[in-house]
Amino acid sequence: MKAMPVRMRAGRMREQRVQKSDFDGLTTQHAMNSTVTDEPSVPLALASASPRRRELLAYLGVPFRIIATDAEEHDHLPPPAIVAALPPLALPLFDHPTLRAWRKAHAACASAPDSVIIGADTIVALEGDVLNKPVDPDDARRMLRRLSGKTHTVYTGLAVIDARRTDALPLFDLVASQVTIDTLSDADIAAYVATGEPLDKAGAYGIQDLGGRLVRSVVGSYTCVVGLPLVATWRLLRAAGMTGLRDPAEGYRRWLRDRGKEIPPCPPTLP
Repeated sequence: MKAMPVRMRAGRMREQRVQKSDFDGLTTQHAMNSTVTDEPSVPLALASASPRRRELLAYLGVPFRIIATDAEEHDHLPPPAIVAALPPLALPLFDHPTLRAWRKAHAACASAPDSVIIGADTIVALEGDVLNKPVDPDDARRMLRRLSGKTHTVYTGLAVIDARRTDALPLFDLVASQVTIDTLSDADIAAYVATGEPLDKAGAYGIQDLGGRLVRSVVGSYTCVVGLPLVATWRLLRAAGMTGLRDPAEGYRRWLRDRGKEIPPCPPTLP
Protein backbone atom coordinates (compact mmCIF):
# COMPACT_ATOMS: atom_id res chain seq x y z
CA MET A 1 0.00 0.00 0.00
CA LYS A 2 1.49 3.35 -1.00
CA ALA A 3 1.83 6.18 1.47
CA MET A 4 -0.23 9.27 0.79
CA PRO A 5 1.82 12.31 -0.22
CA VAL A 6 1.52 14.96 2.47
CA ARG A 7 2.26 18.65 2.30
CA MET A 8 2.88 20.26 5.66
CA ARG A 9 3.52 23.85 6.52
CA ALA A 10 7.15 24.38 7.31
CA GLY A 11 7.66 24.37 11.06
CA ARG A 12 10.45 25.50 13.31
CA MET A 13 13.03 22.74 13.45
CA ARG A 14 16.04 22.08 15.65
CA GLU A 15 18.51 19.26 15.17
CA GLN A 16 20.99 17.75 17.60
CA ARG A 17 23.14 14.66 17.29
CA VAL A 18 23.18 12.69 20.52
CA GLN A 19 26.67 11.71 21.53
CA LYS A 20 28.08 10.86 24.92
CA SER A 21 29.39 14.40 25.47
CA ASP A 22 25.97 15.91 24.82
CA PHE A 23 24.41 14.64 28.05
CA ASP A 24 24.71 16.91 31.03
CA GLY A 25 23.03 14.55 33.50
CA LEU A 26 24.76 11.62 35.18
CA THR A 27 21.76 9.40 34.54
CA THR A 28 21.84 9.74 30.77
CA GLN A 29 25.63 9.60 30.76
CA HIS A 30 25.32 6.22 32.46
CA ALA A 31 22.88 5.15 29.76
CA MET A 32 25.22 6.03 26.94
CA ASN A 33 28.24 4.48 28.65
CA SER A 34 26.59 1.23 29.66
CA THR A 35 23.94 0.41 27.06
CA VAL A 36 25.36 1.12 23.62
CA THR A 37 25.62 -2.27 21.95
CA ASP A 38 26.14 -2.64 18.20
CA GLU A 39 25.90 0.14 15.68
CA PRO A 40 22.31 0.29 14.39
CA SER A 41 21.59 -1.14 10.97
CA VAL A 42 20.14 2.21 9.90
CA PRO A 43 20.50 5.71 11.43
CA LEU A 44 17.90 6.55 14.08
CA ALA A 45 16.33 9.94 14.79
CA LEU A 46 14.09 11.02 17.65
CA ALA A 47 11.51 13.62 16.61
CA SER A 48 11.08 15.15 20.06
CA ALA A 49 12.78 17.79 22.18
CA SER A 50 11.75 16.09 25.43
CA PRO A 51 14.73 15.40 27.70
CA ARG A 52 12.75 12.54 29.25
CA ARG A 53 12.31 10.77 25.91
CA ARG A 54 15.93 11.41 25.00
CA GLU A 55 17.02 9.84 28.26
CA LEU A 56 14.79 6.76 27.95
CA LEU A 57 15.65 6.12 24.30
CA ALA A 58 19.34 6.13 25.22
CA TYR A 59 18.71 3.09 27.42
CA LEU A 60 17.81 1.03 24.35
CA GLY A 61 21.48 1.21 23.53
CA VAL A 62 21.78 2.71 20.05
CA PRO A 63 22.97 6.21 19.10
CA PHE A 64 20.48 8.64 17.62
CA ARG A 65 20.02 12.25 16.74
CA ILE A 66 17.30 14.63 17.84
CA ILE A 67 15.17 16.58 15.37
CA ALA A 68 12.63 18.74 17.15
CA THR A 69 9.82 20.61 15.40
CA ASP A 70 6.59 22.34 16.34
CA ALA A 71 4.59 20.05 14.05
CA GLU A 72 2.33 18.70 16.81
CA GLU A 73 0.81 22.17 17.10
CA HIS A 74 -0.58 21.99 13.54
CA ASP A 75 -4.29 21.32 13.29
CA HIS A 76 -4.75 20.61 9.58
CA LEU A 77 -6.49 17.37 8.68
CA PRO A 78 -4.05 14.53 7.98
CA PRO A 79 -4.40 12.21 4.96
CA PRO A 80 -7.26 9.66 5.20
CA ALA A 81 -4.78 6.76 5.13
CA ILE A 82 -3.10 8.10 8.26
CA VAL A 83 -6.39 8.65 10.08
CA ALA A 84 -7.56 5.13 9.18
CA ALA A 85 -4.34 3.60 10.53
CA LEU A 86 -4.47 5.34 13.93
CA PRO A 87 -5.17 3.15 16.96
CA PRO A 88 -8.76 3.59 18.23
CA LEU A 89 -9.20 6.29 20.87
CA ALA A 90 -12.39 7.86 22.22
CA LEU A 91 -11.03 11.41 22.18
CA PRO A 92 -11.05 14.18 19.56
CA LEU A 93 -8.73 13.53 16.62
CA PHE A 94 -6.65 16.64 17.33
CA ASP A 95 -5.84 15.26 20.81
CA HIS A 96 -4.82 11.80 19.55
CA PRO A 97 -1.23 11.37 20.78
CA THR A 98 -0.37 8.95 17.95
CA LEU A 99 -1.42 11.56 15.40
CA ARG A 100 0.69 14.15 17.19
CA ALA A 101 3.59 11.67 17.18
CA TRP A 102 3.14 11.16 13.43
CA ARG A 103 3.14 14.91 12.80
CA LYS A 104 6.49 15.18 14.60
CA ALA A 105 8.07 12.22 12.80
CA HIS A 106 6.74 13.26 9.40
CA ALA A 107 8.03 16.81 9.78
CA ALA A 108 11.49 15.44 10.60
CA CYS A 109 11.74 13.33 7.43
CA ALA A 110 13.23 16.11 5.33
CA SER A 111 16.11 16.47 7.78
CA ALA A 112 16.78 12.73 8.05
CA PRO A 113 15.95 11.11 4.69
CA ASP A 114 18.31 8.19 5.40
CA SER A 115 16.92 7.38 8.85
CA VAL A 116 14.27 5.58 10.81
CA ILE A 117 12.45 8.31 12.72
CA ILE A 118 10.40 7.87 15.88
CA GLY A 119 7.94 10.43 17.21
CA ALA A 120 6.09 10.27 20.52
CA ASP A 121 3.47 12.32 22.31
CA THR A 122 1.86 11.95 25.73
CA ILE A 123 -1.46 13.16 27.10
CA VAL A 124 -3.27 12.82 30.42
CA ALA A 125 -7.00 12.09 30.30
CA LEU A 126 -9.43 12.38 33.20
CA GLU A 127 -13.19 11.93 32.95
CA GLY A 128 -13.16 12.56 29.21
CA ASP A 129 -11.01 15.69 29.41
CA VAL A 130 -7.45 16.00 28.14
CA LEU A 131 -5.05 17.69 30.55
CA ASN A 132 -2.17 19.11 28.54
CA LYS A 133 0.74 21.13 29.90
CA PRO A 134 -0.51 23.86 32.26
CA VAL A 135 -0.33 27.40 30.95
CA ASP A 136 0.67 28.88 34.31
CA PRO A 137 0.92 27.96 38.02
CA ASP A 138 -2.79 28.58 38.60
CA ASP A 139 -3.62 26.13 35.82
CA ALA A 140 -1.22 23.59 37.35
CA ARG A 141 -2.92 23.91 40.73
CA ARG A 142 -6.31 23.44 39.10
CA MET A 143 -5.17 20.27 37.32
CA LEU A 144 -3.65 18.77 40.45
CA ARG A 145 -6.82 19.44 42.44
CA ARG A 146 -8.76 17.54 39.76
CA LEU A 147 -6.31 14.62 39.82
CA SER A 148 -6.17 14.41 43.61
CA GLY A 149 -7.44 11.07 44.93
CA LYS A 150 -8.48 9.85 41.47
CA THR A 151 -7.31 7.44 38.79
CA HIS A 152 -6.57 8.88 35.37
CA THR A 153 -5.19 7.51 32.11
CA VAL A 154 -1.88 8.44 30.54
CA TYR A 155 -1.66 7.77 26.81
CA THR A 156 1.57 7.83 24.85
CA GLY A 157 1.31 7.56 21.08
CA LEU A 158 4.19 6.35 18.92
CA ALA A 159 4.88 6.73 15.22
CA VAL A 160 7.86 5.23 13.38
CA ILE A 161 8.65 6.25 9.80
CA ASP A 162 11.38 4.76 7.62
CA ALA A 163 12.22 7.88 5.65
CA ARG A 164 14.00 5.77 3.03
CA ARG A 165 10.74 4.07 2.05
CA THR A 166 8.23 6.48 0.58
CA ASP A 167 5.96 3.56 -0.38
CA ALA A 168 5.30 2.39 3.18
CA LEU A 169 2.83 3.58 5.79
CA PRO A 170 4.17 4.52 9.24
CA LEU A 171 4.10 2.07 12.13
CA PHE A 172 1.77 3.20 14.92
CA ASP A 173 1.09 2.26 18.52
CA LEU A 174 -0.81 3.67 21.48
CA VAL A 175 0.01 2.68 25.05
CA ALA A 176 -2.27 3.43 28.01
CA SER A 177 -1.45 3.30 31.72
CA GLN A 178 -3.70 3.90 34.71
CA VAL A 179 -2.25 6.23 37.35
CA THR A 180 -3.78 6.87 40.78
CA ILE A 181 -2.81 10.07 42.58
CA ASP A 182 -2.84 10.29 46.38
CA THR A 183 -5.27 12.65 48.05
CA LEU A 184 -3.47 15.98 48.02
CA SER A 185 -3.97 18.92 50.37
CA ASP A 186 -3.82 22.49 49.13
CA ALA A 187 -0.45 22.74 50.89
CA ASP A 188 0.83 19.66 49.05
CA ILE A 189 -0.23 21.14 45.73
CA ALA A 190 1.19 24.59 46.48
CA ALA A 191 4.55 23.14 47.52
CA TYR A 192 4.84 21.04 44.38
CA VAL A 193 3.81 23.83 42.03
CA ALA A 194 6.33 26.13 43.72
CA THR A 195 9.14 23.84 42.49
CA GLY A 196 8.26 24.77 38.90
CA GLU A 197 8.32 21.13 37.84
CA PRO A 198 4.64 20.83 36.80
CA LEU A 199 4.78 23.62 34.22
CA ASP A 200 6.24 21.58 31.35
CA LYS A 201 4.46 18.30 32.12
CA ALA A 202 1.19 16.99 30.70
CA GLY A 203 -1.25 16.76 33.61
CA ALA A 204 1.02 19.02 35.71
CA TYR A 205 3.20 16.29 37.23
CA GLY A 206 6.30 14.30 36.36
CA ILE A 207 6.34 10.78 37.76
CA GLN A 208 10.09 10.37 37.25
CA ASP A 209 10.96 13.36 39.44
CA LEU A 210 9.37 15.04 42.47
CA GLY A 211 5.90 14.35 41.11
CA GLY A 212 6.46 10.65 41.74
CA ARG A 213 5.78 11.34 45.42
CA LEU A 214 2.20 12.24 44.49
CA VAL A 215 1.54 8.89 42.78
CA ARG A 216 -0.09 6.04 44.68
CA SER A 217 0.06 3.40 41.95
CA VAL A 218 0.65 2.71 38.26
CA VAL A 219 -1.12 -0.07 36.39
CA GLY A 220 0.56 -0.64 33.05
CA SER A 221 3.75 0.76 31.55
CA TYR A 222 5.71 3.05 33.85
CA THR A 223 7.76 4.46 30.97
CA CYS A 224 4.54 5.29 29.14
CA VAL A 225 3.79 7.72 31.97
CA VAL A 226 7.29 9.19 31.64
CA GLY A 227 6.75 9.70 27.91
CA LEU A 228 8.32 6.82 25.96
CA PRO A 229 7.03 3.27 26.58
CA LEU A 230 10.19 1.24 26.10
CA VAL A 231 8.63 -2.10 25.20
CA ALA A 232 6.38 -0.62 22.50
CA THR A 233 9.24 1.55 21.24
CA TRP A 234 11.53 -1.49 20.99
CA ARG A 235 8.82 -3.46 19.16
CA LEU A 236 8.19 -0.74 16.56
CA LEU A 237 11.87 -0.08 15.94
CA ARG A 238 12.49 -3.79 15.47
CA ALA A 239 9.57 -3.95 13.03
CA ALA A 240 11.18 -1.08 11.11
CA GLY A 241 14.38 -3.12 10.74
CA MET A 242 16.48 -1.62 13.54
CA THR A 243 19.09 -3.93 15.06
CA GLY A 244 21.45 -3.59 18.02
CA LEU A 245 18.66 -2.62 20.42
CA ARG A 246 18.99 -3.54 24.07
CA ASP A 247 16.23 -5.56 25.72
CA PRO A 248 13.68 -2.98 26.94
CA ALA A 249 13.15 -4.64 30.33
CA GLU A 250 16.88 -4.46 30.98
CA GLY A 251 16.98 -0.84 29.85
CA TYR A 252 14.08 -0.05 32.21
CA ARG A 253 15.84 -1.67 35.17
CA ARG A 254 19.05 0.23 34.43
CA TRP A 255 17.17 3.49 34.10
CA LEU A 256 15.49 2.98 37.49
CA ARG A 257 18.78 1.99 39.09
CA ASP A 258 20.64 5.02 37.73
CA ARG A 259 17.88 7.27 39.03
CA GLY A 260 18.06 5.67 42.47
CA LYS A 261 14.53 4.30 42.23
CA GLU A 262 13.26 0.94 43.40
CA ILE A 263 11.70 -1.34 40.80
CA PRO A 264 7.91 -1.18 41.32
CA PRO A 265 5.98 -4.46 41.77
CA CYS A 266 5.55 -6.17 38.40
CA PRO A 267 2.68 -6.65 37.81
CA PRO A 268 0.80 -4.32 38.00
CA THR A 269 3.56 -1.89 36.99
CA LEU A 270 5.34 -2.87 33.77
CA PRO A 271 8.35 -1.46 31.89
